[in-house]
Amino acid sequence: MNIVGTLEDLISINSVTGDEESILDFIEDFLIKNNFNGEVVRNDGGIIAVPVDSSKKVALVGHVDTVPVSDTQINTTDNDDLVVGRGTVDMKGGVAVILHALINEGKDIVGVFYTAEEGPYDKNGLGILMPILLSYSELEIAIIMEPTNNQIELGCLGALNATLQINGTAAHSARPWVGKNPIYDISKVTEVVLENEILDLDIEGLNYKQVLSITKLSAGIANNVIPGNLTMNINFRYSPEMDSSQARETINNLFSEYGEITFVSTSDGAMPNVKNVHISNFISKTKLDAKPKQAWTDIARFYEAKIASLNFGPGDPLLAHTSDERISKKQLVESYELLIRYLKGI
Repeated sequence: MNIVGTLEDLISINSVTGDEESILDFIEDFLIKNNFNGEVVRNDGGIIAVPVDSSKKVALVGHVDTVPVSDTQINTTDNDDLVVGRGTVDMKGGVAVILHALINEGKDIVGVFYTAEEGPYDKNGLGILMPILLSYSELEIAIIMEPTNNQIELGCLGALNATLQINGTAAHSARPWVGKNPIYDISKVTEVVLENEILDLDIEGLNYKQVLSITKLSAGIANNVIPGNLTMNINFRYSPEMDSSQARETINNLFSEYGEITFVSTSDGAMPNVKNVHISNFISKTKLDAKPKQAWTDIARFYEAKIASLNFGPGDPLLAHTSDERISKKQLVESYELLIRYLKGI
């Protein structure tokens, strides 16, 4: 049983969000073929695997879905150290690590394989599996196997999306003075965004960056019509010290004078919890440095449930979702060995 071979098998299975049944079947078959002794719970959220004598102290958590495969996806390489293809980084490398840990060092762990992480928050399979996980009163820590280059990343930023509609007055483009072109007000909004684009935050000794961005623009119905309105998406990656109401208040204060704001989605972040005994134990056992997570991950669900949690997994996060997504075989094996070192030391 070779962990690289397991990853290659996982990569060969298409599991774009909404089409995860085949990869869940593979996970069940893998456990059976490798004499997994324990309980396998499967539902619409994915799979939870609990070894028969597990103390259930540690949840190893990974999503099985990927973003769609690019037409320019690279699926072959001459580099013997690399596995290439969609999902190698995000996050089938982490899923392979969990599978091998379940077979070889399962006395303290629960394996979690969930669906639809790459889709909307309310469709995320972990939301369905969480009540089962939280029923395990022994659970002390969740390790989210998101790609971190085998570093420990703590906490995560909150994520907010809002639509700002700037209203104007439609008119024929031959007589623009009859109307009011909302496009010309963009500069006022972009000035506010640039003034607040990046804010460095020191939280429990870790440096997070609160980030404000415009990610979409839409205006106009024809080449010869002054648009009646313009809409833009404002994306706000906010401090884990904020809650959703404070994040919305920040956006209202910055942009309400320029147009109508509609909040589309808000997901609070998670504090790093550096001094938590279970997190500090993971740091000491693996001898890795802790860094901030400059994104949102499902670590926030465990933080909300008051379960210690951290991000740790193989793969360069900068390669996630790219056409040349790839992972080092050496790093994959190293990730497994670091995790086993921690599990043996509990």
